[in-house]
Amino acid sequence: MAELLKQYYPRHVDLHNYSPSSSISKKLDNWRTLNRKVLTKIDMKLSDDVIYQIASAQSKAIDSVLIKLRSRILKDCNDERRSLYTASDLGISNSEVDSVLDLDEVQNKKIPRPAFLKLKQELQEKNDMVAMLGEKIFHLESLIKLKDQRIADLSAQLTRLNKLS
Repeated sequence: MAELLKQYYPRHVDLHNYSPSSSISKKLDNWRTLNRKVLTKIDMKLSDDVIYQIASAQSKAIDSVLIKLRSRILKDCNDERRSLYTASDLGISNSEVDSVLDLDEVQNKKIPRPAFLKLKQELQEKNDMVAMLGEKIFHLESLIKLKDQRIADLSAQLTRLNKLS
């Protein structure tokens, strides 16, 4: 769970706080630490009863927590995505845009990780599309060369036949 939370809330989770264990007491300790240090910060505090059920691996105990976590992550990602696009709606001036485009300032600014991951994924998808379209262009150009060669061959045959008749 800590590794999952680290993906979406990297500033809140330190993986070194959680050691792998099979004993219930250590699992309880890990879950209490996670609850205290991370889940309370994302407004998902678990009760001691739920923590005990999860640590003792009772059936369906983790399901409700994962469902809550999923909805929390989706809500946070949507909020961050909205905040990315509302900057233009707020009427940011051109001087502010120019200052953001200054390379020294850009290196010092940070964006939320989920927003970065989404933009990175979109960039990868677009790069894949560009590569695929490049391959299509190469294929179509080779077909054009074949057609031009065929036209040249047929023209040569036609001129030979015209000379014979």
